[in-house]
Amino acid sequence: MITGFPSPAQGYEDNKLDLNSLYIKHPAATVFMTVDTNRYSSSCIFKGDLLIIDRARRINPNSLVVYESQGQFVIGRAYGIKDEALITGAITHVIHTVREK
Repeated sequence: MITGFPSPAQGYEDNKLDLNSLYIKHPAATVFMTVDTNRYSSSCIFKGDLLIIDRARRINPNSLVVYESQGQFVIGRAYGIKDEALITGAITHVIHTVREK
């Protein structure tokens, strides 16, 4: 005898969420980077966040990018980057961990 109510998830057990298909458009050109500073908090990027960087994505002046300057990786808008800097790729997603105090 069956009692109670059926699970709302019944029938969806085999439907798995694939984060790669949701967030990565160019797998061979995608890299990940962990942020080690709170310097970018004005862009809502904090220490410990994981960046998904697409090296194949077309960059426009307002793109948020990672670039190399003086041997370090820096985050900024493409329009503010000096000519000698090497752009690594466009930031497509920021994965932020919610931390409890």
